[in-house]
Amino acid sequence: MAQGRRLRERVAGQSAMREVVRARAAAGRRGALARFTGVSPLDHASRRSYRIALGELVVGDILDGLGQRWDVLHDVPLGDDATLEHLVMGPAGVFAVRTVNHGDVDVVIDGDILLAAAEPHDDIERCVRQTDAAAESLARAAGEPVPVQPLLVVVAPRRLTVRREPSGVLVTASSGLERLLTRAPRRLDGEDVARISDLADLETTWPAASGLALDTQRLNRQFALVRDEVRSALIVRVAWIMGGMVIAYGVLWLMVARLVSQMVAA
Repeated sequence: MAQGRRLRERVAGQSAMREVVRARAAAGRRGALARFTGVSPLDHASRRSYRIALGELVVGDILDGLGQRWDVLHDVPLGDDATLEHLVMGPAGVFAVRTVNHGDVDVVIDGDILLAAAEPHDDIERCVRQTDAAAESLARAAGEPVPVQPLLVVVAPRRLTVRREPSGVLVTASSGLERLLTRAPRRLDGEDVARISDLADLETTWPAASGLALDTQRLNRQFALVRDEVRSALIVRVAWIMGGMVIAYGVLWLMVARLVSQMVAA
């Protein structure tokens, strides 16, 4: 790939995956007791990065499957260690996509506030800030304004409810993302999409984009190992819980049987 166009080498969830891999490597090998009891290999901070990475991978797969009329860049650098999860360019326009993964909980959008399991989060505000930064960089490279639509994608919520629409921000669950983009009104023709994509692909368009080459295949392999370790720990914990329930049920059954036998004997 030509020098100056390495952004296309970046993958969905790259920054979050790198944080997880780094944290896991720094933690070292778990002890025998931790492995036996199923203690998670991730600390609190890296569990958050892990959840973010999983969400970005889900959304990245959806976006990469939109078809040839669409172009997608992942993990776009915005400066000051900030990144835009996904920049999407296609017939419906240019979208700055922020991915949020709060787990299998009810998510409510109340104006510019997102509530996940009734807890407020500033995801909408962050989405707007990322969009403004992306639009500024694209406009500077193009020499003219480039409209960019902020789009917040909530990954697999139990239920997504919009009480009040946020100002200027599209919100969708990950399950409705493809439908939202492919059925949106046409705003750009093929030449417009190609022109904006060409600018977006240049490292010089984005702050601090140089020197960010990374062996993404190796990163994916390392993250997959961490993911397997997390799954194994979860299986062990579930096994302990199920075993405890079986033992508790057996003890309860014996107590009931003994009580019944005493009542009959009396």
